[in-house]
Amino acid sequence: MSEYQSFEFQALDQPLTSEEMAELRRSSSRAEITPTRFWNEYNWGDFKGNPRRWMERYFDAFLHVANWGSHWLMVRLPRALMSVSEIGDYLLEDGLEGWETEEHLVLSFRSETEDPGWEEGSGWLSALIGVRTSLMRGDRRSLYLGWLAQAGGGYLDECSAEPAVPPGLGELDATHRVLADFLRIPDDLVVASAESSAPLETRGVSAADIARWVAERSVAEKDALLTELIVGNQPHRLAVLRQRLERELHSVDAGEGTDVRRTVGELLARADTIRQERQAREAAARAAEQTRKAAEAAAARKRYLAALRGQEDALWRKVDDLIEHRHASSYQEAVERLKDLRDLADADDALDAFSARLRRLRDLQSRKSAFIRRLDQAGLVGK
Repeated sequence: MSEYQSFEFQALDQPLTSEEMAELRRSSSRAEITPTRFWNEYNWGDFKGNPRRWMERYFDAFLHVANWGSHWLMVRLPRALMSVSEIGDYLLEDGLEGWETEEHLVLSFRSETEDPGWEEGSGWLSALIGVRTSLMRGDRRSLYLGWLAQAGGGYLDECSAEPAVPPGLGELDATHRVLADFLRIPDDLVVASAESSAPLETRGVSAADIARWVAERSVAEKDALLTELIVGNQPHRLAVLRQRLERELHSVDAGEGTDVRRTVGELLARADTIRQERQAREAAARAAEQTRKAAEAAAARKRYLAALRGQEDALWRKVDDLIEHRHASSYQEAVERLKDLRDLADADDALDAFSARLRRLRDLQSRKSAFIRRLDQAGLVGK
C-alpha cells in the first residue's frame, strides 16, 4: 500500500500577502496556495516545510493526516484571549502541546494509532475550525479532550490526575464530537469524563450589554482600541475585539465541573464499566429485537399456512411438476412447497402420513441427485 499524506493550512484572521504566498510556493511547486489556504497531498513524497514554524508565522489552523495512523491538528489564537499560563494543567509534553510567540498561542493536538484504516484528509479541517472559535470564547472542552485522548491512548501514568473538568462534556456540539473522533477517543471514555462535568451555561448578549461593556472602559482604553482598529492595519484586531466581547458578555463558563480530580486509572476503569453496561444493554436490545422478529415471522408463517389449508393435494401435484423441470430453481421451489406440506401435516398431527409420501417421492426421484441433496439439506428425509 502506498504512503499518503495530506497537509492543509488556513489563514483566518489575516490573509497571506503575495510575498508570503511566494515564500510558501518555494516549498511546493504543486500545492494549492491561495491568500487563505495551503493544501497538498503526497504519495511517497513529503512536506518540505515546517508546520510549527508556518503556524507561528502564517496560519491560524493546520491539519495533517497520514495513512500510517497520524492525526495532527494545530490552531493559533491571539495571546490576548488565551495564554499558556492559563491552561498549563491541560498541556503535555506530547499529544497536547502549547507554546507562545510574541502575539499568539499555538496549540497542537495529536493522535497516533498502529492500526490505521485508509482515510484522506479532505474535509477534516473545515469540520474542526470551530475548535479555534470555541477556544477564543473561553470554552476549554477541546483542551480536556486533547488531554483525554492521551489518557485513553495509554500515554499517561494511571496515577496522574485529570485537569480541570470543563462544563458541557456531556453535551458536545458537532465540532467537539468531530474532535473526539479525530483524536480517536472512545465514546465510553467521553461518557465517563462527562460524569464530573457541569451543564454548559451561556447567556445572551444584548445591545444593552454591549453598551454597558463599552461604558465600563476607560477613555484611554477606548481611545486605544479605536486607534488600533483604524490605524493598526491589522484586520484580525477587529476579530480579536469581537471575540473578547463575546467571551466576556456571552461567555462559556470555563470553570471546573467538580473539585474532585479523578486519576487516569479511575477514568479508564469507569469507562470500562460503562462499556460493559452499554454492551449488555445492546445485547439485550438485540435479543429483544430477534424475539420480536421471530414472533412476527411465526405469526406470518401461521397465516400463510392457514391460507394453504385444504390445498394439500394441489401442492403435491405442484411438487411433481416442479421436479420434472430439472432446474436448480425448480428443485428449490419444490423443496419450499414440501416444507409447507410438512408444517401443515405437523399442525394436523399427520406427520406419519406426510413422511410416508415423502419417502415414496424420494424413492421415485432417487436418480436426481441434485434434488435429493436439496431435500437432505432441508431435513426432508422422510423419517
